[in-house]
Amino acid sequence: MSFSQHSPVRGRSRSPALVSLVALGVLALCAPARAQTTLYVSAGPSFPVGAWEKVTKTGWILAGGALFGVGSSGFGIKVDLVYGQNGGEQVLFEDPKWSVFSVAAIAEYAFGSPGKLRPYLIGGLGFGGHRFSAREVDPETKTDFVYKLGAGLDVPIGGTTSLFAEGRYVGSGNEIDTQFLAVLLGLAFTLGGD
Repeated sequence: MSFSQHSPVRGRSRSPALVSLVALGVLALCAPARAQTTLYVSAGPSFPVGAWEKVTKTGWILAGGALFGVGSSGFGIKVDLVYGQNGGEQVLFEDPKWSVFSVAAIAEYAFGSPGKLRPYLIGGLGFGGHRFSAREVDPETKTDFVYKLGAGLDVPIGGTTSLFAEGRYVGSGNEIDTQFLAVLLGLAFTLGGD
């Protein structure tokens, strides 16, 4: 049995992975070589919205990657990786599970001075989607472009370390409807700078 025969969230699968990866590479190369690089990891709950809310339940999400700062302007480019899971309503399938994933380039702008409490805004594009699995059903993956919008607060706890809290909305274009809100708590480590 194929998932797409019964799915309320269906669509034509696209494969823009190559375009997305090339774009991420170009954006990473645009950051000055001597700019600060920060590695980060975060986790938290994800709350499905829109059509995605009709087939999934609240889940969890992990996000991590690298932020390439552009001088001391407060602007930076993130290469952001996401993986998470949501359960589903057991109406048509037994033990349904949705795995969400994405890789994206995210622009970030932080307000205020480095080393102090700093609110920030993010927005970006990339590639991602979801994989559906359940008992006695062939797993099926749907992919498309994704977009991310959000805001957060960075709290320094040491010379090169900070804690952050972030809320973000993730959507996947018009065919997959993989849409959710995530609340993330994380840790960031600055590797170097000017």
